[in-house]
Amino acid sequence: MEIDRYVLDKIEADAQALIRRTLGKEKLVTLSPAPPKIDADYGINLSAVALEAGMNPTQLASLLGTKIFEHKPAWLETTTSLDSFLNFTLEMGSVGPQVINQVLALGEKYGHDNVGHGETIVDDTSSPNVAKRMSVGHLRSTVIGAAIANLYEARGYKVLRDNHLGDWGNQFGEIFTAVNKWSDEETIKKSDDPVGTLQKLYEKYHEAVKQEKERLVADKLKQVKETGMAAVDGLEEAVEARIADIMKKKNIGREEVDENKVTADALAKIIDTPLERDSRGWFHKLEQGDPTARRLWEMAVNVSMPEFQTVYDALGVNFDLVLGESFYEDKMPAVIKEIKRKKIGYEKDGALVVDLKDEGLGEAVILRSDGSTLYMTRDLACAIYREDVLGAEAALYVVGEDQKDYFQQMFGVLRKMGRHIGKTSKHIYFGMIRLEEGRMSTRKGRTILLQDVINEGIKRAKNVFESRKGDFVNPDQIDSVVKKIAIGALKWSDLGKSPRRSFTFNWDEALNLEGYSAASVQYAGVRAKRILEKSGITSNQLAQNPLSETEGILGSQPERNLVKAVAAYPRALATAQVENNPSILASHVYDIAKNFNTFYNSTPVLNTESEDPNVKQARLGLVAAALQTLANGLDILEIELPEAM
Repeated sequence: MEIDRYVLDKIEADAQALIRRTLGKEKLVTLSPAPPKIDADYGINLSAVALEAGMNPTQLASLLGTKIFEHKPAWLETTTSLDSFLNFTLEMGSVGPQVINQVLALGEKYGHDNVGHGETIVDDTSSPNVAKRMSVGHLRSTVIGAAIANLYEARGYKVLRDNHLGDWGNQFGEIFTAVNKWSDEETIKKSDDPVGTLQKLYEKYHEAVKQEKERLVADKLKQVKETGMAAVDGLEEAVEARIADIMKKKNIGREEVDENKVTADALAKIIDTPLERDSRGWFHKLEQGDPTARRLWEMAVNVSMPEFQTVYDALGVNFDLVLGESFYEDKMPAVIKEIKRKKIGYEKDGALVVDLKDEGLGEAVILRSDGSTLYMTRDLACAIYREDVLGAEAALYVVGEDQKDYFQQMFGVLRKMGRHIGKTSKHIYFGMIRLEEGRMSTRKGRTILLQDVINEGIKRAKNVFESRKGDFVNPDQIDSVVKKIAIGALKWSDLGKSPRRSFTFNWDEALNLEGYSAASVQYAGVRAKRILEKSGITSNQLAQNPLSETEGILGSQPERNLVKAVAAYPRALATAQVENNPSILASHVYDIAKNFNTFYNSTPVLNTESEDPNVKQARLGLVAAALQTLANGLDILEIELPEAM
């Protein structure tokens, strides 16, 4: 069944038609919940309309409140005007059945629309690095990206979910250096935990580089103090540029800058350690097709993929494409040629650079002076492939906030290349997860493994079940139910809050089963299922016998609130997609669950006090509609509804 408009959209359209009839002009107004101090359901703010019409807003609200009764719509019970607001109290005997019938007719499509008209969007999400274990930090991109993809799909876009693996780049040179210095290929293959072994070698490499660099910097600092900055090529320029940057960002004078620290930092960037030179050499070999480098790379990829898949299976996450950075290896030369052909790049210190200073984005390095590629090279090739081959209108990059400047540069280069995807793509950034001891860092060995968090969640959920008595859970279902609750809690810890918010990881918050949580929503859904099961009537049967609009039904406050929460679901979904913020939908789904629980505790459904059969049918319909809407919202968030709780 296709429905032209949702119920609240129809009410809003009727309000606009009222203004058109009264003023003779088309004016757009937005239907919103009535202010708390007003005893009404919804209202429209007439300030802008009155200003344009040259009228007093209070008088206009009063006039429209009278005029609407000349063509009184079935959904209206009464009006109240206050200042510039015209507020409506709904006739629930009409609105309730309309909402319920829509939900049950549309089923899992309730809330969907077609603003995307089938345009192809690539959802770039998860993207773990090969040879490193997935940490809790990877959860954000994975689950936020999955929800974003579902939101766009629900609004009529064709979404391609692409897990853009980090399977290429200088980090492989670092790993190969570590393997050759402190281990060997066979030892890693025979390890019980080959990915963990590779990660430890990566950490060992960076600790060794840090120690080497500290020693070299200390030596050079002594030399600089004795003979001046000219002792190190490029140091004076690097120090001056850094000082200017600090003064600008902090709005301070030069005398407030710690020049000794700036000099030490600049030296750390300029000075190359033997290990760093070795690692760059290994990556260069990899790009040139060296057999040993290729074999080590294949080994790292082959041991990593099964571990990634174990985590994805536990989270219930799927992808349409898994095209890592290495996929674009043979596509990068064409990008470099295009940049040179269009004369937007130039050579600087042997590197290929694109000037973006006219957009306030500095210079984007496309190719290193030794001919090695960078993230930028690969990401440009990837974006162009998505536009030319996949037919993507845009790409959505669900990546941390620390990459904001990088993506602005990348989009800037694409625009200079005349690429449409550079104008339409978005960086949907999220805040960082920190640990109490500081920012997570694989290099420093400061991480919490995602699989450990999943296992702990399942353990905690199972403990809750074992401590409860008289449950409705079949013993054979416990493992399935526990997993759905645990994974739901973990996903909600991300999706239930604004993605842009950074936070410090806390085990109790990440695996919360109380209050504002997935478990609360799941429990409301299970309660609704249980009522329908006891009634012996299915949602399909209710859908095949639509409710009649009957005065007097669904009029209690708990019923009204639940009907309104269900009716507002399509708008919450649309807003979440437009703002690329799944927490808007999560919050609304929780609101539906909260209103359902109030309804459940106050309003008999199977044993109504009324002799009117319409009352029981309407309440059963409302239960079925609430269940369907909760299930739809959880489905977009990729949180499963358990069999029982």
